[in-house]
Amino acid sequence: MQQKKSRRKPPSEEQAKKRNRVIWRIALVCLAFYGVISIVQMQGRIRANQDEVAQMETRIAQQQEENDALRKQVEEGLTDEQIAAMAREQGYIMPSERVFADSSSK
Repeated sequence: MQQKKSRRKPPSEEQAKKRNRVIWRIALVCLAFYGVISIVQMQGRIRANQDEVAQMETRIAQQQEENDALRKQVEEGLTDEQIAAMAREQGYIMPSERVFADSSSK
């Protein structure tokens, strides 16, 4: 039996080097593309986290103001007007006061 000869010529050394260069360039482009995509995604996450930090800082500042007001109130004590206002909010009245119900709003 006769062996069939391959019609392909073995690649020359120059062709092999050229093919390797092309493969390396493609790999490098893919790696660069992956890097750019990763950076863009990280920037999005960083921006979202920065927004969240800003919101938290605002909430912290508001809570600190409220804490300071409460601390001042505790140190100074409640005035009679403040006590009366709190009692009215809960439905209490002074003995000398009269309560009128507004029936026109119904």
